[in-house]
Amino acid sequence: MVDKHLQPPLPRSEARIRVLHGDVTIDSYGWLRDWENPDVRAYLEAENSYAEQATAHLEGLKAELIAEIEGRHTCEGAPPTFQVGPFEYFERHGRGLSHPAWWRRPVTGGSAELVLDPNAIPGAEIFYSLGVFEPSDDGRYVAFSFDVIGDENFELRVRDIETGHDVWTGSRRAGMVTWTADGNTLFFTRERADRRRQRHELIRLDVNDSHSEVVFEEADERLNLRIWRSDSGAWLLLDVMDNAGAVEVWCLPADQPGVGWRRIVARDLGHHVFAEHWGDRFLFRVNDAGPYWRLVCAPIGDPSPSCWEEVIPHRAGVTLEEVHVLDQHLVVLEREGLRPRLVSHNRSGGVAATIVPDEPSCTLKVGLSAGGSYSVARHPFRSSKLVYSVSSFVTPDTFVEHDLADDRSAVLYQARVPGYDPAQYVATVVMAQAEDGVDIPISLVARRDRTTPGPVLLNVYGCYGKPRWPSFFTWPSSMTKRLSLLDRGVAFGIVHVRGGGELGRPWHEAATRDRKRITHTDLIVAVEALVRQGVATGDGIVIEGASAGGGTVLATADLRPDYIIDTELDFTMPYALPEIAEYGDPHIADEYRHLRSYDPYYNLSADRPRPPTYVDAALDDSQVLYYQPARYVAQRRSFTAGRDPGLVFHMRMVGGHGGASHGPSVAEEAALRMAWILDQVRCSGN
Repeated sequence: MVDKHLQPPLPRSEARIRVLHGDVTIDSYGWLRDWENPDVRAYLEAENSYAEQATAHLEGLKAELIAEIEGRHTCEGAPPTFQVGPFEYFERHGRGLSHPAWWRRPVTGGSAELVLDPNAIPGAEIFYSLGVFEPSDDGRYVAFSFDVIGDENFELRVRDIETGHDVWTGSRRAGMVTWTADGNTLFFTRERADRRRQRHELIRLDVNDSHSEVVFEEADERLNLRIWRSDSGAWLLLDVMDNAGAVEVWCLPADQPGVGWRRIVARDLGHHVFAEHWGDRFLFRVNDAGPYWRLVCAPIGDPSPSCWEEVIPHRAGVTLEEVHVLDQHLVVLEREGLRPRLVSHNRSGGVAATIVPDEPSCTLKVGLSAGGSYSVARHPFRSSKLVYSVSSFVTPDTFVEHDLADDRSAVLYQARVPGYDPAQYVATVVMAQAEDGVDIPISLVARRDRTTPGPVLLNVYGCYGKPRWPSFFTWPSSMTKRLSLLDRGVAFGIVHVRGGGELGRPWHEAATRDRKRITHTDLIVAVEALVRQGVATGDGIVIEGASAGGGTVLATADLRPDYIIDTELDFTMPYALPEIAEYGDPHIADEYRHLRSYDPYYNLSADRPRPPTYVDAALDDSQVLYYQPARYVAQRRSFTAGRDPGLVFHMRMVGGHGGASHGPSVAEEAALRMAWILDQVRCSGN
């Protein structure tokens, strides 16, 4: 427990009165936005000092957890290579280096050569995140982007692979990139210079003469641009997107970069569309017939809706999530309930193969990518072999090659984790009935020999229609870390509340704007169901949420302050333009009142105590700005007796939205959070 003699810090109060729609609010800590003010850094450092002292009694446990996490580093082999043109590209770890380097070798055989060593980039020893790694078709150039701060303002460069020299270094804030077939023309998207994170420009770069120009600019700040290349490689496709999908699509022949872009889907269609190319037709995944999507095709010469022909109909309850094309096969990723499946159709329209992972809830991905923030997965087009990967709570990332011609599979690679035995753990899906009778699924994992009921850590997001699936290595599961909790009797689960996208578009739309409270009540009924079904004890449940999920947890705590809260990266305030569709417009009186009803900051009061809470954030995070959690913590301390000693706030001075990128800090950050969680459930008697 926290030493009762410790005194949490409290910054000075500068009351600022705001009146909106007749509602009076007072913001006493808005001045924390001013990073140039030395008092801001002094306060954050004081909070870090308090966090260190308040968790000092956990040092022994933290050291145990760090050793366990570091002992689970994967070994034995590497994921499959991905092919671009005449080369296959892969990563190779060097002894004693922080980051793996990119290498390549000819597909026909030969020695490997170094393409990119991130360790040579200044600043990468502190922080490094890959944006894109995209080789040109002929293998002469590679376009790559990186972030060495943590603010996700990726710097784009183009390197001549043969000489090893960067021939163009012209842009920060770069997003997706795509080469044309000539290997000399590169298109990429670029974000605004402010913090609104809108990818509003499409840039064309001629590598030979280093000339770049803006060829498309989106004026609507609610929309973003996405550039990519069709699976066939024949077309470049430009999507104009909102949070739900593309509202407009443009195309350009990959072998004619000098011709003008052609619009093939107009935004006045009023629906969302994703385009692909197959033979002499464009394919469109479109939600015009219903929220679960259908697939249509149209001639390349006239892809207007009047020429659409249905390929796969809309089916209620079956979400058509993705479309992938091989020369002779059309593959769709669809999901019914939580379980995904791949269905392959031949050119005559018949079903050639159906692939269903043996997992109750999992992550299923098609193709291979470089793994960067803006990387696009790819697979060979002129082949009958499709590569996909499966990952879950209990199954480490497994890459499978499925020959669609004879419907046979072969495992190419499965990650090996030292000391891990999947037979000791069991993954299930538990249902909780919401107030309106809707079943809310909870993906759950625990040791087979766990004593029930027992403590449970729940993760939640529930925003923007984005799903959260179990996986072994990536957030939110991160099982190489969570195993230390499971082995100590703590179960882990993901609550698939409405507002997310796990069960299709209706699942998201059921909890937006004036219905956003449904996200929070779904979480409450999930907790109650786990207690009622004998999975958890009432005082042994910890709830965590990252990014916008932090807002979900804090808003829920306003309804149920008896829950223990772990809000990693805290919350995103719902007032930016792209978020109006999700949360509502505060300039509209009725919508403001709904927002105000669950605002985690202005609803704090002295007569409503909050549960023990761990808040983790990053100074350079460009998605959740540092002052958002700082203001919340300061306001909460000011309203609580003794400045709320059970509130621990850790501001990371290095790293970004996802935490540290490498080195000891990765395990240390995870170990501290888990040690805090274990301390809380132990104090509650579990």
